[in-house]
Amino acid sequence: MLSTFSWFFLSFSGRSSRQEFWLGYIGSIAVLAVLIRTLPNLVLPSPFYYLPGPGNELDFLLKLSTAIALFIVIWPLTAIFVKRLHDFNVSGWWLVAMAAIPPISKMTNINLAILHLVVVAVLGFIPGARGNNRFGVDPVVRAGI
Repeated sequence: MLSTFSWFFLSFSGRSSRQEFWLGYIGSIAVLAVLIRTLPNLVLPSPFYYLPGPGNELDFLLKLSTAIALFIVIWPLTAIFVKRLHDFNVSGWWLVAMAAIPPISKMTNINLAILHLVVVAVLGFIPGARGNNRFGVDPVVRAGI
């Protein structure tokens, strides 16, 4: 159980099916949402008063807690995306191409979230390569479906 969990969320080797991708992606996003919601309560004093203005420490602490939450979830999300790319018989380094999404968003005037959702939908809905490939055994055959 623990080895499967650590392989799924921490390892960049192997392939994952569409079902494994969706479970991992939605689970990671849920953990991110919980962390973003709870970390400010751990960092900020209770009670606090928001005084708007430049240089406010509250804004910094809220941004810091969000950055910490993103840092915790980025490795598992990257591992999930890389394994899904491996199922397409494509190197995981193609994930670096997602860095081109913000400039594409600015050039085309399309919302950044929509472009990210398109990438997630492509990875989540299109079936991977059939049979074994250079990254491992077909996840559909491995699951016995």
